[in-house]
Amino acid sequence: MKLPRLIARIIDTGTAGTNDALDLRTRIINSLSLATALLAIATGTLFFVLTGELHILIPAILESLGFFLILLLNKKKKHEAAAVAMLVYQVIWATYFAILLGPKVEIISAIIFMISASFLLYKKRSSIIICVAVSCSALLFAEISYYTELFTPLPLDHQVLSVIRWNCILFILIMNTMAIVLSKRKNTELLNSLKDQTEKLEKANLSRRNFLQETSHEIRNPLNAIFGIVQLMKMEEDDGEIPASMKPLIDNLYVASFNVKGIINNVLELSRIEAGQTDELHRKEMEIRSGIRAFAGIYEYVAGTRSVHIETSFDETLPEFAYTDEIKLSQIISNLLTNAIRFTRHNSVIRVHCAVKGDRWHISITDEGGGIEKEKLQHIFEPFVREKSTFTEGTGLGLYISKHFAELMNGSITVACEEGAGTTFTVFFPLSDTSGPRVKAPGENGVQARFDSKTVLIIEDDRMSQVILCNFLKSLGLLVQTANNGVEGLAAARRQPPDLIILDSYMPRMNGRETLFHIRQDALLQHIPVIVASGDAFTETANGFLREGADEYVIKPVEFVALQRVLEKYLGVATEKPANIC
Repeated sequence: MKLPRLIARIIDTGTAGTNDALDLRTRIINSLSLATALLAIATGTLFFVLTGELHILIPAILESLGFFLILLLNKKKKHEAAAVAMLVYQVIWATYFAILLGPKVEIISAIIFMISASFLLYKKRSSIIICVAVSCSALLFAEISYYTELFTPLPLDHQVLSVIRWNCILFILIMNTMAIVLSKRKNTELLNSLKDQTEKLEKANLSRRNFLQETSHEIRNPLNAIFGIVQLMKMEEDDGEIPASMKPLIDNLYVASFNVKGIINNVLELSRIEAGQTDELHRKEMEIRSGIRAFAGIYEYVAGTRSVHIETSFDETLPEFAYTDEIKLSQIISNLLTNAIRFTRHNSVIRVHCAVKGDRWHISITDEGGGIEKEKLQHIFEPFVREKSTFTEGTGLGLYISKHFAELMNGSITVACEEGAGTTFTVFFPLSDTSGPRVKAPGENGVQARFDSKTVLIIEDDRMSQVILCNFLKSLGLLVQTANNGVEGLAAARRQPPDLIILDSYMPRMNGRETLFHIRQDALLQHIPVIVASGDAFTETANGFLREGADEYVIKPVEFVALQRVLEKYLGVATEKPANIC
């Protein structure tokens, strides 16, 4: 067997079946033990030749043999014992030779090196304490023996002492260099391993995000069709065109669709938060009263399936406008209302109240459920913490995401409950983000807006979504044009410019982002409001479209109440008709 291979096998003793960190430390201990054993034999033999003293040769041989016992400990998987024994053994023999040869040889420097090496080689607190204590005790004992002349050093001439002294310096230099180089190699390998793991995690996160994004889009198109159809059915139900026996089925289908939408939104939001993606706020002015009423109105039908009424109220001191991120605020209120509906009693009232307190304004949502147990309150905003409900099961993500968004908007969220009486969640925001005299918004008086003579162009590749959206828009008195992709949509818009464009994000031939770019570059079309209706619920996607010129970003499945509110905002003209929309 060749010498390098033999040395490699000795160094690898005890590394089989260990993890990377332990494998590396075991090889360091084995390397130092082997180097010390060889140096002890070589130095002991040299000193014997120079002095003829067996007091040096025999201990040197014993020392070198002792280090092979450390290799045996590693082979038996006693890694921590081997590591501590190696340094303690070094200290013992260094102390022996320091006393035997006297202070002029400066072997005591080797003991000082052992103190530093304890922090370099060991991680366990107990191992460090043992090695430092043994080294300091040995150092103290050697110094006392020098001072009191407790032992008489070997009588050696000046030339021999110089040789021994320089051999000692060389030994300390070799051991110091080995300890530093091996520790540096250990740190480099650990850093490279960490870098590899980080890259793998980043790739895994990217793959998961892409998978969720694609899956979300594929799920949302059929869900958009189901949700759109059930909303149209509810409109016909309110007009008396649906048999009474169908009403419970329609209500249950509506609630199920609504809950699936919320679950998908929360799961996607959590994946984005866990991936460490930075949130970007897209603030704009929102009329507080009409905005909160609209958010609450979306949930009236869901609440109605449990004979629950949502009641909104506003303090007179409440400002009229808030400069806020409407998408994130809607998600906060959505999660809190969903939670309240899930846990309140049948035939009860959920109260949504807005007021001012100190330098903050707040939204409070109070249910009449059984409250939350005190021991669960401290964990209520953690992910996947949930209570059992007889109505629907949640994912336990809504409150966690609401808290995340509230803090992102420089706000906070609190919970107060009286067990057996109900729970109140309150979201606070800075009063500095509000302003204005009040301007009444269209449709605020509980009437459905109509937009006779206004034209909307729908650019959507999914035929079912296109048909359902057409039916809803026509029910508002709008004239509707349709296109199956961006190329057809641009051609239709240039041929007959509409008053508003509803644009899908994922389409063949020309996608939503490219289409939006061409609209904003076209002098004939650039003034037209563009609403992006997409199955991609990731916040950064919405913010990207808004930065690039979209006026609104609506997530599929489309809620007709929310869409109507957007139409009122941009089309401007509304004629009153009794409300019959969910």
